[in-house]
Amino acid sequence: MLFKAKTTLVAGFLLSASVAPAAELFYAPGFCDPKALTVFVQNKSAEPEKWWTQVHENGVVKEGYQELDAKSEMKLAGADFLPDKRGFSVKAATANVLRFTLTCDSQKVLLGSTTSPQVTHYLPANTSVVKLSLLNLYLNSNDLNLKAFDTAGLLMEEKSVHFTKHYETQNLKWNLSRTVSRVEITAPNRFHSEVFYGDDDKQSPPLALAPVRLPADISKKYFLISTKTPSENGSFVIGLDDEETIATAREQIRRPELEKIIVARIALGIGPVANRNFQARDKAPYSWNVTYVDAFGDFAHIDCDGNPDLVEERLQQRLNEGGRICFWRYRVVRELTPFEVSSGILSKP
Repeated sequence: MLFKAKTTLVAGFLLSASVAPAAELFYAPGFCDPKALTVFVQNKSAEPEKWWTQVHENGVVKEGYQELDAKSEMKLAGADFLPDKRGFSVKAATANVLRFTLTCDSQKVLLGSTTSPQVTHYLPANTSVVKLSLLNLYLNSNDLNLKAFDTAGLLMEEKSVHFTKHYETQNLKWNLSRTVSRVEITAPNRFHSEVFYGDDDKQSPPLALAPVRLPADISKKYFLISTKTPSENGSFVIGLDDEETIATAREQIRRPELEKIIVARIALGIGPVANRNFQARDKAPYSWNVTYVDAFGDFAHIDCDGNPDLVEERLQQRLNEGGRICFWRYRVVRELTPFEVSSGILSKP
């Protein structure tokens, strides 16, 4: 019976390992009544594509499944999936394929996927009034700091915005004393922002110009955990201080034939944590971190399988289920210096 159970698990592992496409999430702050909201989706690929609407409520992600034919477009009314005016996300099964746009009355917004806690919005000349829609992507409270700079690069004004819960939206209008050239927004944890300007509410998308700096403990040894291909759903970082565990991780780098599944416990990070997605464009830090490595195993239960991005997407659910991870296709791929962890910049191996 033991051999049969292992055979079944190995078969599941091989099937899982063959699945490679990366998904992509796009975020929409809640600035529009559902009755006035329409989501437009464009499929640029030659294949049918799957996508989902996602509404977060009390730690549960309520999804609505959709499928879009190749080289086609569709639209979905906000009232078909939103119970009220609130922030939401949409998920594409394949990254860099679908384009999501929403309209609210006459306003048009291109949805983006930026989650970095440090972004910049650039504005054209003669702008002195901006509208901001801010969406908290952290499970608990989050404090955003907003800074407005003039064309000479001088700080004009500054303000703070406090969030108390996950997926909370705050919309505000900022009347500045003179023309502004850019708005910088920073926070300890993930958020998504949209900025609008002008009489017709033109959009200034968020730009993550550099990876946010994270605290790295020089007493720990850090390792990058990823798949062998770059198209997977995220990578993550573990920090170890147990000598035996460190030696095991290093041995797996030196001898790939010894690679094993990492079985570990995670927790919600308090403030910025030394765990980021090195495969993301903005190298955004995750809201969670590994607190303890239980084992390096040949097999692991399917209940703790997944990937780093999926854990972030459904973090409350994963924590409620015990906070265990054992991603079947992920391995220790390299050791990291504290500087690499902090800066988000990998040196040449």
